[in-house]
Amino acid sequence: MAAFTIEGESKTTSSQIKKLYEFFSDFKNFEAILPADKVENFQYSGDQCSFNIRGITPLTIKMIEKKPYEHILFSSEGLSKFNFQLKASFSGNPEDTGNCKIDLHGDLNPFIKAMAEKPLKNLVDTMTLKLSELKL
Repeated sequence: MAAFTIEGESKTTSSQIKKLYEFFSDFKNFEAILPADKVENFQYSGDQCSFNIRGITPLTIKMIEKKPYEHILFSSEGLSKFNFQLKASFSGNPEDTGNCKIDLHGDLNPFIKAMAEKPLKNLVDTMTLKLSELKL
């Protein structure tokens, strides 16, 4: 297995940091920032969600840490070949617009990593862009 990090580009938000944080803290809203053309069978309950990304294994993601208005940390569940953590970070005054970004940290077989790196980067960038553009 090879550790890797895919850092999203920091984006200026269209909504208050506080509202984005609260929106993204609820898994029923998680689907809103996923690429609609690539996600199937989205389901959520409590502190986790699951979905299929076309061409990639089905994923279950669980919320493992929240620091109000600063970050939310998610972790994959039950995947033997791809373990990762997804971190949504927010910066700025919670009552104002600010910046957000999403980073992905994980472990993959080096061969699979070479094939998956570009689609994962696109996923992280799409999620960051959609989160930054939300008008709440």
